[in-house]
Amino acid sequence: MRVLWVLGGMVLGSVLTLIAGVALWLHDTGPTRAGIEVRVENRTGQDVREVRIEHDRGQVIYRALGKGDTVALSYPVRGESSYSLIAVLEDGRELRGGAGYIERGAQTREVLEPERVVSSDP
Repeated sequence: MRVLWVLGGMVLGSVLTLIAGVALWLHDTGPTRAGIEVRVENRTGQDVREVRIEHDRGQVIYRALGKGDTVALSYPVRGESSYSLIAVLEDGRELRGGAGYIERGAQTREVLEPERVVSSDP
């Protein structure tokens, strides 16, 4: 009888450990919390050939952002991060901006104006 209690306790402990491990994994990698979203609005008066977000794990590139268009770009992050935004305009000029510090799950807004990039929270 005592052997059944010990065996049952071991099985229950293993199942609870597995459930806790899966819950922690989902918390760290869940799709709603793991990314940073950057909304880029084109108010330059011309098309944008390329929008590039460079971050510590790589880059996100979006091509052909039309006049007045908005695009939401996202990238995964595990904790704190930062990014640089580079927009190449139709006339060849580059606009630069981006967040110096940002946390997982955050959203930012980057407005491309004719001569600069204005960064803000949405």
